[in-house]
Amino acid sequence: MPKFAQNLIQVVNELQDILKDNLEFDLPQIVVIGGQSSGKSSVLESIVGQDFLPRGSGIVTRRPLVLQLISEKDREEDLAQFSHSAEDFYDFDEIRDEIINETNREVPESCGISPIPINLKIYSSEMLDLTLVDLPGMTRVAVGDQPKDIEFQIEKMILDYISGDNCLILAVTAANQDLATSDALKLANKVDPEGDRTIGVLTKLDLMDKGTDARNILLGKHGIRLKRGFHGVVNRSQKDIDGNKNMKKALEDEHKFFLDHPAYGPSMAKRMGIKHLQQFLQSELFAHISSRLPPLKTKTEEKLSEINQELLKIEFPEDSMEKERLLAQTIESFRNHFKSSMGGSVWKVDVNDLSCGAKINVLMNDTFPKEIDLLFYDEKRLGYNIANAIQNSFGTRLGVFIPDAAFTSCVGPQIELFKTPSIACIDWVSDEITKTINKCLKDINCLPNLKNIFADLTLDFVHQSTKKCKQIAEHMIKMEICYPNTLHEDFLEMIGNGEIRPIAATPVNAIQQNTQNLKSDYISYKKNDLYFVLKDTTLYWFKDEKQNDMAFPDVMKPQVDEVKRYLHTYFVILKKTFKDRLPKLCQLELIKATEKFIGTELQAGIRGQFKTIDEIIGEDPDREMRIELENDKKKYVEAIAIMDKYSKMRF
Repeated sequence: MPKFAQNLIQVVNELQDILKDNLEFDLPQIVVIGGQSSGKSSVLESIVGQDFLPRGSGIVTRRPLVLQLISEKDREEDLAQFSHSAEDFYDFDEIRDEIINETNREVPESCGISPIPINLKIYSSEMLDLTLVDLPGMTRVAVGDQPKDIEFQIEKMILDYISGDNCLILAVTAANQDLATSDALKLANKVDPEGDRTIGVLTKLDLMDKGTDARNILLGKHGIRLKRGFHGVVNRSQKDIDGNKNMKKALEDEHKFFLDHPAYGPSMAKRMGIKHLQQFLQSELFAHISSRLPPLKTKTEEKLSEINQELLKIEFPEDSMEKERLLAQTIESFRNHFKSSMGGSVWKVDVNDLSCGAKINVLMNDTFPKEIDLLFYDEKRLGYNIANAIQNSFGTRLGVFIPDAAFTSCVGPQIELFKTPSIACIDWVSDEITKTINKCLKDINCLPNLKNIFADLTLDFVHQSTKKCKQIAEHMIKMEICYPNTLHEDFLEMIGNGEIRPIAATPVNAIQQNTQNLKSDYISYKKNDLYFVLKDTTLYWFKDEKQNDMAFPDVMKPQVDEVKRYLHTYFVILKKTFKDRLPKLCQLELIKATEKFIGTELQAGIRGQFKTIDEIIGEDPDREMRIELENDKKKYVEAIAIMDKYSKMRF
């Protein structure tokens, strides 16, 4: 075999050594499969030229065996080495014992099988360079302590190995059984229905019924067609094995069988037997590696790039300086994310969904004003209250002018109506800010411990700011109640020119209209002594206007109407005032204050809570994953370096 071909197979051997535990890595290799009575072990031992595989009843091969045969023409004594041991083996009986012991160390018989391979290198002057992967023999019935699903375990392992496009399948089948029932060919057909990657091996040709042969199968004249053909061999019988018949004599007898057989005769003998199979497998493996190695290198480089990207996502600072830098960068990233979420200072925005800032804008400048516009009161009760205020102001005396106390006493309860929508608006904005903070922390690449610290401190600040905002809103209402500004220029102008814009038409009057002519924006309904009024999405109810306790002397009606006009006018001014001030309050004390806290006060709060930077950063949450990825990265880097040898070999 050319030196280049030997080196190429050696490249794959080195890759197998590095990636022996990585089943996802689809190496170009030959995988040997077959039933328990197919003669698979005998074929492998004949290729090696030594008895070294475990034998016995049941499943003796419970782990994959990666067998690397390395030809060294000057070697005087065969040498075997296992990847899991530093010991050199020269006795093949000891090699068999080591395979058994290593198998038992990884997987007791009662546990079935394991996909973790045993890697064995054999150096010999009598062998060709070749690499084979021996898998457990297929079985249908669990024996002894074997798991009940052992058949499915073995089938899954085999399919995991042979499904990759880079795998050549050596399917071993006994010639004295119907090929249609061959377990090996059945599984090979599942993953290679066209027969492109399957090499058929027929054993026990000497045990076929008298008058039958496999000539047509070996010549490709059969329903099961494999593009790499079927190859016939004759193994040692159990009697030969028990009698210690050596391999050299067995190969001579095999060759004589094919020469003398009337069906195979001299013409087919040179293409039959173990020697031919060795040469054919070596040639096929070399050609397969040559075609598959270049794209494999590209795939490996892509996988290495993916690992590097994963490592970047879970990077963890090693020293204090890096941890300090990470803290500062994370706070800055958090602040920028929050600021951009509020909007108003970015050039590129999301076109699919409203940002948190846009939602807050709608709440403050659309939803809240609508809630303010929906405020209205029981006009009949208001008239009754005004009348009482006027009469109580005069007491036993008679008056000429309407007393100021009637206005100032009745305006307070109307101002109180603004409290509920104002508090609700603050809660709406606070909730959106809380969602924004959680989203920002989710979006940025942040360590879990830092994320928790940021969330706790920032959300606590938002909670305190919300509480402060509500106190200010309540204080605003108290201010308005304490000092109604009857000298307000808008109030004087509206009172002076008689312009009255009540908040809502009187529901009681609407009751008395013909429903066909009703053009107001509410629906009313009378039930017993109550009026129910549905305005927009809000339901209100009032006492019957005919109740005696709501009546007042007719002589007072002009005075009551005049005070009511003042109250309506002042209410319109209050609407404008709260529509203007509440958004400003939320912007200053919630939005801007939170942004300022993240930018300037968050780090100080963290420092005050934790003594060292290590406490702040916390433990590495991805340590095990990082170690695993670092190990994989090292393997892939080494694999790429090995495949680079192939590129140098070609030139």
